[in-house]
Amino acid sequence: MQLVVRIGVALACMGMHTVVSAQAAGAAPNKVNAHFLRLDANKDGFLSYQEARADKEVAQHFALFDANRDGRLNEDEYLKLKAAQARHHAGTYVSDGAITSKVRLALMRAKDLKSADIHVETIAGTVRLSGEVDNAKQAARVEQLAGRVEGVKKVDSRLSVRSTQK
Repeated sequence: MQLVVRIGVALACMGMHTVVSAQAAGAAPNKVNAHFLRLDANKDGFLSYQEARADKEVAQHFALFDANRDGRLNEDEYLKLKAAQARHHAGTYVSDGAITSKVRLALMRAKDLKSADIHVETIAGTVRLSGEVDNAKQAARVEQLAGRVEGVKKVDSRLSVRSTQK
């Protein structure tokens, strides 16, 4: 009975050793980023600059993220590049939200305007104004106030003047 138990324990240990060794040797496949795979045209596990040109943003920052300066990006370098881009884009969206808030605040502070009738939207620093104002002078004032806010690159006014019919 003791011999059977010893053989069973020995076989179990050998089986566990085989599983651990296979995992350590990399036998378990790693999941590769799907976008990286699409860009890797020659399927060598690296992106050359030529392959990276299929994605304008990757090509633009290729040299900056080629950490080992071998003229190609491995998947890790590619993922770092994409993470940096995501952080940058997130900062842009936050800035757009801040610009929208500042424009709304400027409009609320203006005593001569009905700011509730004006919709403000910001996309990449361009402020889009829509809604109704009482006259053309107010429309110009709204555009002027929006243009003065820090971070505004352009004002796209789609304001309409209310008709004075009763």
